Amino acid sequence: MRLTFDDGPDPRYTPQVLDVLAEVGVKATFFCVGRRALAWPEIIRRIAAEGHVVGSHTMTHPDLSALDPLAAIRNVRNGRRAVEQALGTPVPRFRAPFGRLGVSGQIALAVLRMEPEHWDLDPEDWAPEAEATALAAKLRHLGPDAVVLLHDGAEAPTDPRSLDRSQTVEALRLLFGL
Repeated sequence: MRLTFDDGPDPRYTPQVLDVLAEVGVKATFFCVGRRALAWPEIIRRIAAEGHVVGSHTMTHPDLSALDPLAAIRNVRNGRRAVEQALGTPVPRFRAPFGRLGVSGQIALAVLRMEPEHWDLDPEDWAPEAEATALAAKLRHLGPDAVVLLHDGAEAPTDPRSLDRSQTVEALRLLFGL
């Protein structure tokens, strides 16, 4: 199973996720929001220094399918630049917020010569009612090539309880028997 994390970095939860991954020797991919990368560049650098892959996740986490093409291009480009500025190296990997590109997002990626990355399973760790035990159970029997969407941060929550990523951290601990 390949773990991926969206919507970070988050100063509270991303370091906890990194600590768990370090303890079990697992590498992951982190798709980081540009405005958060600018706020916490040291976390972006830690992600990369510990051998994880860093990708971009737009500047402000909009639904690209709801933007006009120029706005989508700006948001994707500025998000990538912000993550690259924090990291100090090129960041070619990209994941669209909500997994939605629409025509505007497709145009943006074509102009910027980027390919979107998707996932096979979203266990909905972002949901306010998400429970660590249920999340870990959803992940236990996945094959080695399954791409899992998790969240180390929270963007655009519909419920303030969605800002809490502790259930994701605990699910990782349970998954790896910690």
